[in-house]
Amino acid sequence: MGIAGTEVAKEAADIIIMDDNFSSIVKSVLWGRSVFTNIRKFLQFQLTVNFVALVTAFVGAVVGGTEPLNVLQLLWVNM
Repeated sequence: MGIAGTEVAKEAADIIIMDDNFSSIVKSVLWGRSVFTNIRKFLQFQLTVNFVALVTAFVGAVVGGTEPLNVLQLLWVNM
């Protein structure tokens, strides 16, 4: 808690809730879970896109002898 907490506790904490309201703890936990969920979704999306791009490039190079996607197209896919 930000107002009633000691300076030592504030320096040791990873996060400080600035008001002394316990409902802020619940909001902070829910916000943290939301951030964690969004990061997991983003990483899952990026891994899927990169895997598909890798397979496409590999299959295209083996079958056709040329790369199916150039550098700019791969950058565009990763955006």
